[in-house]
Amino acid sequence: MLRPLPVAIAPWPEFGDHRIAGKAIVPAVYLLDLMVRAATDAGLIVQSPLTLRAATFPRFLPADEIERCAFDLAAEIARGNTRLHLSSRITLPSGIQRTRDHAILTLGNAPTLPNPPEIVGEFDVSAERLYRELIPFGPRYCNLRGTLRLGHGGALGTVRSPEPGFAQPSLAGCPYLFDSAMHLACLWGQRYAGVVAYPTGFASRTILSSIAQGERLCVVAPRSQDPRGLSFDLWLLDEHRRPCDVTLGLSMAPLAAGSTPPNWIVRPDRQRSL
Repeated sequence: MLRPLPVAIAPWPEFGDHRIAGKAIVPAVYLLDLMVRAATDAGLIVQSPLTLRAATFPRFLPADEIERCAFDLAAEIARGNTRLHLSSRITLPSGIQRTRDHAILTLGNAPTLPNPPEIVGEFDVSAERLYRELIPFGPRYCNLRGTLRLGHGGALGTVRSPEPGFAQPSLAGCPYLFDSAMHLACLWGQRYAGVVAYPTGFASRTILSSIAQGERLCVVAPRSQDPRGLSFDLWLLDEHRRPCDVTLGLSMAPLAAGSTPPNWIVRPDRQRSL
């Protein structure tokens, strides 16, 4: 059964702070939040904790195209599974209408969640330098804080949402925290793989405790590196180091003509291999 869900995206000024290759892009975390809110309102999500599975982000949504787009969110319900599919329709200057997929995921049950590893650091970077030199986002999306610790086995840092955050949390939790946690994975990739990689999806994400805004400790652990990109597990922990949000198999890949990290961040023994 295919069920359309009402969805709309407003051209928020803050999207201008989220730039990839110099272009303002709607964050994937915003699209995830939008999809979860719509599915919750439609009664398709009732369980907590919430688990999202097999998520992919096939194509960026440029912020300057929002007002020229019509958006479609479809829920495909089959054999007890619910698959959400967000796409846009845009009319090009030539008059041709193009449909583009932006986010696809399946609502599912929580997998077995591993505990985060202990990170043995060998290199520290300040969050301020990260956003000044490595991930040049604007203020609303610069939410890692303090000193970020990196080692071969992963990275550790603090993420804090900006204020004001979202007025009401969705079951997907604060999007700013998850977005910044992925910045920490990007930082690890620059240091140990020599690439600037962006999220393309994840195997599963389980939100055990959602908040509208606040602070979390973030732990990122690499899983694999191959010609397709990098893969990580990611934990957001509360002040007692209890897991609140666990993502397994976060996939990240460099753009085809993407930038390379500066020499100071890349380990001398690591070459660009992706």
